[in-house]
Amino acid sequence: MSRFRLRGLIGTVLIAALTLSSGCASTAAGREEIQVGSQKITVLDAKPQSGAGYTAASDTLDYGKIDRYEGIKSEGWLSDDSILVTQENPEIAPIQVFDQMSRVRNLYAYDLKTGEEKGMAEKTAYIWAPIVSPDGKHIFYEKFEAGQYTGILATLEGAAVASVPVDAEHGLNLSFRQAEWVNNEEVLVPSSDNGVCLINVNSDVTKVSNIGLMQTDHASKVGNTIYYVSTDRSLVAYDIPSKRSSVVKSNVLEFELSPDKNLFAIQKRVSDSKTALVLTDLSGKETVTLTEGNQVFGISWSPDQSKLACLVTSSDESKNGLHIFDVMSREDLYISRDFLNADSGLFWSPSGNKLLASISTVKEMTLVDNTYIITLK
Repeated sequence: MSRFRLRGLIGTVLIAALTLSSGCASTAAGREEIQVGSQKITVLDAKPQSGAGYTAASDTLDYGKIDRYEGIKSEGWLSDDSILVTQENPEIAPIQVFDQMSRVRNLYAYDLKTGEEKGMAEKTAYIWAPIVSPDGKHIFYEKFEAGQYTGILATLEGAAVASVPVDAEHGLNLSFRQAEWVNNEEVLVPSSDNGVCLINVNSDVTKVSNIGLMQTDHASKVGNTIYYVSTDRSLVAYDIPSKRSSVVKSNVLEFELSPDKNLFAIQKRVSDSKTALVLTDLSGKETVTLTEGNQVFGISWSPDQSKLACLVTSSDESKNGLHIFDVMSREDLYISRDFLNADSGLFWSPSGNKLLASISTVKEMTLVDNTYIITLK
């Protein structure tokens, strides 16, 4: 699952429906605070209240609760009981990262049952955008240390397998934050220098050059074909052996390849003010339209390819927020508008029964990470 490619929608807006202030345990109906290890967890009654702008849940696609974990930023799943998180290290002085002063963020495995944390990378480096391989055996992340951005492919135990620095001089001006796993062995990293870089668990690094300029710094690979969105908003297929490109579909804002690599979920531009979420085969043939809105983004496939999660903004206020669609029945389960403030991605658990998101909120003039887990029935 690829990360959010938001277009200016990330903010530090205070959210009300999901976020509780810390302190004494809440006495509000449907909310309970419990302790797991050193972590305080807020269990929220996920059922919307009538008259609050929420639509009715599906009769067959439904959810039971939302858990909130304060102080950690979710980055993905290691198993159904363990998540990947980053957390600020208060013991290290702030450093300049991405043109601003930031606390060093360290990488951990977080056990949802016990609340225990296990460090997964060096403590002195700023860790960003980690992604776990489909088989859960390797991890790829961006590291910033001593003024250098580096892509690291490592085992879950923290042993580095491959290390690739950003090197614009030699055509490796890479977008590590948009990397995605091609399979269990290989990671694809887009390059703003008109290509992609392929990194595998055998420490091999391969550059594929001159495939065409990308609009969104995002690419996917199926067999010997690389797919990306061009600067004229076309979904393009680049054949590596022949070095030839062909347009798959026009008016594409963004896309997500399905886990089985046989479908695209596409953000299709319908007009200047309308975007549709459509499913297509790899040739670009549309099979279904799931929803429309001013914007549809943050698309995430469930592992079994049966569900799609996405974020929608619409002139119809009741549609603003997080939606989960059943791909076959087209049923639409609306969760909450507050997830429009999610700031990293929507991540499905390996079982496909839980959805993970992170939202930063302001608390006592300080930005605080919050992780949310939505459990489906």
